[in-house]
Amino acid sequence: MLQGHYCSNTYDPCSLCKTPGYSGRKNLRGAFLLKWIVLTAAVILCPIILEYGFSYSLEPALQAGFFVILSVSLALVVGLTGQISLGHAAFFGIGAYGAAILATRGNLPVVLAIPAGTLVGLAAGFLIGYPVLRLKSYYLALATLVIGIAVQEFFKAADFLTGGEIGLYDLPDIKLGSFELSSAFSHYYVVWMFALIIVFFCDRLSKSFLGKRLRAIHSDEGAAESAGIDVPRMKLGIFTFSAAIAAFAGTLFAHCSYGTIDPGEFGVVLSIKIITMVVIGGMFSVYGAAMGAVIIALLPEMIRRLGDLAHMDLTQITHLQDIAFGVILVIFVIFAPQGLIGKMRMSRTNA
Repeated sequence: MLQGHYCSNTYDPCSLCKTPGYSGRKNLRGAFLLKWIVLTAAVILCPIILEYGFSYSLEPALQAGFFVILSVSLALVVGLTGQISLGHAAFFGIGAYGAAILATRGNLPVVLAIPAGTLVGLAAGFLIGYPVLRLKSYYLALATLVIGIAVQEFFKAADFLTGGEIGLYDLPDIKLGSFELSSAFSHYYVVWMFALIIVFFCDRLSKSFLGKRLRAIHSDEGAAESAGIDVPRMKLGIFTFSAAIAAFAGTLFAHCSYGTIDPGEFGVVLSIKIITMVVIGGMFSVYGAAMGAVIIALLPEMIRRLGDLAHMDLTQITHLQDIAFGVILVIFVIFAPQGLIGKMRMSRTNA
């Protein structure tokens, strides 16, 4: 009976399977394009609305751009291969100091100092990752935490190079010929342009053949090795690439932000904040990591604005944000390890 049904003239399983598949792919492409049009439009219009519509500062939105790059870079390591890194801020700092030192003490143009600082971060990622990635689980997390602390202490101690506790200041802006990108608007657009490019590229990477191999490592390293995947090489490669992206964010931070950097900005607190962004948004999704970054970046400003509306001083709450980030991280790890994106996908599936 079942066979007769499939062979009847009124039902062609092959044609029916092909048509939804094609239309499904077409719908996915349309949704993908629409999503990026909306994202790009939001990024373009955001500073105009904030500055002229609400008289808000661009600083939180600019900081969100840096955080998006950092969280997405860490999501590649945590989400794809399951490596826990608690020292990601170190690569952010290495990139920032690398570019700043080359631009100020080496008199290198900023447009060259930025890629050079990124390469310094890439080299640091390889040199640190090669021995450290032999460790697993909590041992890896502890090792990266210690390395992050050590790098920050180096920034403090090497005052002949880094300016010590004071740091480096009067850092030059990006110059393109005679045109200098010195305004808050230009800084915002430069940072967010690269943030969107990195989100797009990392999302494509996570869904590529290489991304599938990395996810296989996350699922079962033994099975991945049996399938012919060079696990140590793949883990080192993605760790190094992630470090380079974080370092690139650091180079932009040095030359598209306040014009100063100091060791206090690249410590353990920032590393915890970055991993909190990834966990809140969803460590298995590039878009989730980006969403978590925007939430964490804008949260202090949102609290302050709510206080203004209620005629209350909530600045003391924002001063406790570092403790709050740790509490939020624990809550999400226990009750919502899939993050907000994962929760949203589960809700759609159940519906």
